[in-house]
Amino acid sequence: MPKNCNAAKFAITEGPDGATKPDYQNIHGPLGKTLDDLFLYVFRSQLAKHVGVDSKLPKTDYDGLVELAAALNARYSDREQIQNIAQQTLRSLFPSWLPGSFAILFARPFPEFSSRMNAWATWVAGTWLMGECEINDIEIDGKTLKDQGLLVKRCRFLEESGCASVCVNSCKIPTQQFFIEDMGLPLTMTPDYETHECQFSFGRMPTEQDDLDAMGTPCLSRCPTAGSMRQWHNGRATNMSSNATEDSDVLEREGPPEIFSQCVFMENPQGGDHQQLKP
Repeated sequence: MPKNCNAAKFAITEGPDGATKPDYQNIHGPLGKTLDDLFLYVFRSQLAKHVGVDSKLPKTDYDGLVELAAALNARYSDREQIQNIAQQTLRSLFPSWLPGSFAILFARPFPEFSSRMNAWATWVAGTWLMGECEINDIEIDGKTLKDQGLLVKRCRFLEESGCASVCVNSCKIPTQQFFIEDMGLPLTMTPDYETHECQFSFGRMPTEQDDLDAMGTPCLSRCPTAGSMRQWHNGRATNMSSNATEDSDVLEREGPPEIFSQCVFMENPQGGDHQQLKP
């Protein structure tokens, strides 16, 4: 269990056994490693552009993406800012006309066909990000819908970030919002923090309870911030990168999370000197 993680103050999810961690480096989508590397390069470049900094690791190094996601979550205490930046990044991956046109031409008139199409496209273009996936059937309102789901067997992004708050605010909610608001297609993502599975249900509108359940999940035992990232995003922690005095009534932890207490040096994607990223 991480230091600073007080069992009396934090509920803990152990997650899957680290010894059974898949060899993600050798898990590729159906288009092969070369295109997976291209997808990673483009996605990270766009995310860095929206965050304003980037990791110094090579563009096709997955660890660099994880560093960038951690930096995004450490920079903003308002979870909605993080979600908006992640959603803007998804938008930037497509021509500006495409999402709206898809909503009009496919999602609204042909919802089941559109759901199957997007389950397939997410499998093809997202395996590099999430790990091994399979298309599956889902159930909505008691009706079984064929091939409208995608099961991520053990999410690489969740495993490598080790943080439920990063998962919810950088992936689950902004991805759902992108499909609903931009593509016109309902999507519910249901992560399982015990197994690191994640079920994508295309065509199913998420309920308020779905998102509350995800945000209320216990912290992961391997969380690099020992649960403090969640409090940062809940407005219950203060910026410890300054010399401010810790207020024990506000901070329910013994010290600042590692992401705050360590210097994070990253590159400016627009060029120029390295800069220190602070929350």
